[in-house]
Amino acid sequence: MQGNYGNQGQGQFQQQQGGHNGPQLRNLFQWVPASNGTIPPNAVQGGREGDGKPLYIARAFYKGGLQPGKAAPHLDGAYIAYDGKEVQLKEYFVLCGPGKALRWVACHGSVNFAGANVQPVSECHEESGEPLFIAKASYDGGEQIGKAGPHLRNGMVFGYADKERSAKEYFVLAYEN
Repeated sequence: MQGNYGNQGQGQFQQQQGGHNGPQLRNLFQWVPASNGTIPPNAVQGGREGDGKPLYIARAFYKGGLQPGKAAPHLDGAYIAYDGKEVQLKEYFVLCGPGKALRWVACHGSVNFAGANVQPVSECHEESGEPLFIAKASYDGGEQIGKAGPHLRNGMVFGYADKERSAKEYFVLAYEN
């Protein structure tokens, strides 16, 4: 898939020919403050609801961490997964920039980028400082946005219908090589 979703990675940590452009590409993106379901111009769409409504990549401060999640006008805010629940937050940040400079890398189980030619979008973290990556998985006819990290042993987690859900097969957002 291309367009607002970025490029769909194929295979776990697919090696690509070419330079390592992650640091330069990072400068093309910014986290724009938003609230109450507003989505700024040039927001990166990372998923969609089962009915086709777009979901945008968001992050929000919560309990000492900076948690990745989803935002959309129909959600009236951002949603994250935390401690077994789906949590709504009225103030959040939305990732904005050129979606074509991103790709989705297929993952299975606990995320591990050791030795891989992958620069994940990783500006999120747990309260303990452990890194969190933006992830998405197919669920209930849509693509839900959530988080992945080396400490999350069952794959990625995301909020859906007031609960924290998990997926062993998922994708992590990375900068295009």
